[in-house]
Amino acid sequence: MTRREFFSAGAALAAAPALGAIPQSADGAVAAAPAAGSAAPAPRNRHPYRDVDWASAHQVRGTTHVHCKTQRDLDDILKRVDFLTLSNYYPSAPWYPLAKMTENYYRVHHDFPVTVKGKRVDGPFDWNKIVGQWIKDLPPELQKEYPFKEGGKLFKPLPEGVLEAPNAEHHSFRLENGRGNGHLHLNSPGSLFASGTFDQWQKRRFQTGERGGYNFGSGEFWGTAVDRMIEGLMFPDGGGVTINHPVWSSYDRNLILKMLDHDPRVLGMEVIEGGSTNGEGYWDWVLATGRQCFGFFVPDHDIRNKDGSFGVSVLLTPERTVHACLKAYRDGNFYGAKRGLNELKFTKIVFKGTTVEAETDKPARLEVITALGVVKKAEKATSVKWTMEGVYGWSAPREKAHVFARVKAYALDGSGEELFSQPYMLV
Repeated sequence: MTRREFFSAGAALAAAPALGAIPQSADGAVAAAPAAGSAAPAPRNRHPYRDVDWASAHQVRGTTHVHCKTQRDLDDILKRVDFLTLSNYYPSAPWYPLAKMTENYYRVHHDFPVTVKGKRVDGPFDWNKIVGQWIKDLPPELQKEYPFKEGGKLFKPLPEGVLEAPNAEHHSFRLENGRGNGHLHLNSPGSLFASGTFDQWQKRRFQTGERGGYNFGSGEFWGTAVDRMIEGLMFPDGGGVTINHPVWSSYDRNLILKMLDHDPRVLGMEVIEGGSTNGEGYWDWVLATGRQCFGFFVPDHDIRNKDGSFGVSVLLTPERTVHACLKAYRDGNFYGAKRGLNELKFTKIVFKGTTVEAETDKPARLEVITALGVVKKAEKATSVKWTMEGVYGWSAPREKAHVFARVKAYALDGSGEELFSQPYMLV
């Protein structure tokens, strides 16, 4: 983060909502209120891990953004992941439970709403009947695929002990100005919400958009879509919404802040995206505004990177259950791993008053990072400890405001593993 960006973040924090205040978006508008009769959602946990018993906690590897269409994909994913929340699209509908998935499943079992000519229309949709209206106008190779028929099972039964929950990657939202943003993608681990159609946007081969006005994605304002994702959560205290690949999507940074302010169940943003760490500076910029923003670590489509990278989130749970895993995502009780092969583990991350401590199971290079950059290093060590000195809130001069603290660990065994703690918010 540059000095100018840091000062800009400080100005944004001055307008950020205090805990317990009426939530506001980055432009000062009051955020959407909870539904009538429902309790206001708890704010994002500003001090993760405080209820984690590190000695007894299960470390369950999951990832909130991974595409899986074949058994080969699944076999590669299961080398790194114990908790599946697959995030396929076209349509953006959960492949859950995985045992039900067959070839052409959502071409013949589409029972959820779609935005049609700008309006949300309830399902079911009979794509054979719809496409049949113009199938004779389509190329011969497409006519051979018609009528759509359900095929055989796509996957073998999951190995014993593998957990799974619904998820999907949603896209094609409307912005405040009414325009669309094809690069804004959101995942909803733990949610049964579905959107869009089977007719992929790059091709739209069957012309369901051009001929019938069927939106291949959400087609709704992003805030409305987020509310629907939250409404579809399996557990009210687990899972949520993640903001995908902010660097690849080149989001306006104010949009990130608006989404975080919209609802605390918008949990955070991807930091490792497809094996790259180039979202880390973006993450620190957001954190420097004083907003808690959990970091997510994902492979996206890149499940076979040549360098072996495969981002996962290591969930810390009291038991190996789907509910416990989704609750760990909600509470920020997880850390990130670049490779996800257990080459290096955090065995302790705690925050006490003004002190951050972390430990690993093997010697590593450890860093404590705040809004001011790296403030503590430990070389070839299994622990690091950093204590703030003096004032650290926004009443202090900007150059002395740490705002947040997180820990990063680098493996020394040549594996390339990097670990990322969730941030502690200091203001």
